[in-house]
Amino acid sequence: MAESTAGAAFKHAAEVPALPSRATGEAWWTVFADPVLVELETAALAQSPSLAAAVARVEEARARIGLVRADNKLSVTASGTARLAGETAERTLPVPGQTITYRDRGDSYRTGVDASFELDLWGRVKRSLESAEAQVAATEADQRAVRLVLTAEVAQTYFTWRMIEGVAEVLGRTVASRREAVEVLKVRFDAGLSPELDVNRARVELATLESEIVDVRRRRDQAVNALAVLTGKAPAAFSILLTANPGALAKALPPAIPPGLPSELLRRRPDLAASEALLHARTAEIGVAEAAKFPSIRLTGGAGFESLELGSLLGRPSQFWQFGPSFSVPLLDGGRTQSNIAVAQARLAAAAADYQQRGLAAFREVEDALVDLREQAAQAAAQDRAAESAATVVQLATTRYERGFATYLEIVDAQRSTLQIERTRAELGGARYASTVRLIRALGGGWE
Repeated sequence: MAESTAGAAFKHAAEVPALPSRATGEAWWTVFADPVLVELETAALAQSPSLAAAVARVEEARARIGLVRADNKLSVTASGTARLAGETAERTLPVPGQTITYRDRGDSYRTGVDASFELDLWGRVKRSLESAEAQVAATEADQRAVRLVLTAEVAQTYFTWRMIEGVAEVLGRTVASRREAVEVLKVRFDAGLSPELDVNRARVELATLESEIVDVRRRRDQAVNALAVLTGKAPAAFSILLTANPGALAKALPPAIPPGLPSELLRRRPDLAASEALLHARTAEIGVAEAAKFPSIRLTGGAGFESLELGSLLGRPSQFWQFGPSFSVPLLDGGRTQSNIAVAQARLAAAAADYQQRGLAAFREVEDALVDLREQAAQAAAQDRAAESAATVVQLATTRYERGFATYLEIVDAQRSTLQIERTRAELGGARYASTVRLIRALGGGWE
């Protein structure tokens, strides 16, 4: 990966306010110092079905290593047979001077132990074991990737919920203010100090905000339902308590990465680790396919007892043993071996391309998250300035209206601007926290 791309990806970190914080892959969410988030992450790791499935896949991959290793070990089997056979009709055996009659009985008994061992002269078993171990490494990395995706989704959903709660808090304050305004305007109208139009305008603004609150509550409940599923619970049996001020996300800075981080941090991303391990496995599979072109040699042997009479089966004359090598040489297989080699080579090329693509995507994700954080910080500063000016405008408009120099519409416009600014600040606060989570995820779970 180009050095210029890596430098550009991490250069912007200096432009984002950095806090004295730590984030590690095992429990990166503790950097936010939020006990509710910690509780949610703990529940998700303990109860998530997707993570449990990933753990089971790791166990399956580890078990498959035992199957491969068995090919490189001595195989010993014990067996026993008993054959009882005879004829109902008598046979005659002509002998000079007499005739002997008999019935043919083909009874036989055999018991013994057979052993075999494959000589791995061409590295087939070794390369198979290498591929299986790489598959385990890839599956373990996939498990870490599932864990990272799960915990990041929990954090993003949680901060989305807090952001919606912040918006609901802003709307709630505004609705209370509008209701008060309606009552004041009704009194002024009854006293002949305000036109009926002002009362109706205030009622329209109040109804509009009440409608918006209904939509915000819907979004809030959906976020809670998503958190329930992520933590492995039914939505009806799930509840969380907001232990911090909902508007805190709009006022506090999220933890930011320190400047000057090396681009090598991306190598510990679990998806890149899985892709690299799979690349190793595909390389080993070529060796397995190549080994099929050469002879297969096995050492076989056995020992036991064999007799026509059960009573003499374990006697010394019934003992036998055998030992010797066996081999098979591929001559004509219709091109099967060469096709298997071509398949393995194509899979290796695909794995290499996938690894390269994942690497490029990793740099893009880091760059996008850093751009979001930088631009959101600038946007937040502009919104802070706008909030100060909007508060002054509302105060001036109210004074002008009370002195008869302006209509109530001027106050409505000023209040609308203030509401929009406060709502944007609340949404922006949640977006900055979500962008921080995306950055941590893009870095593989932290920066230490």
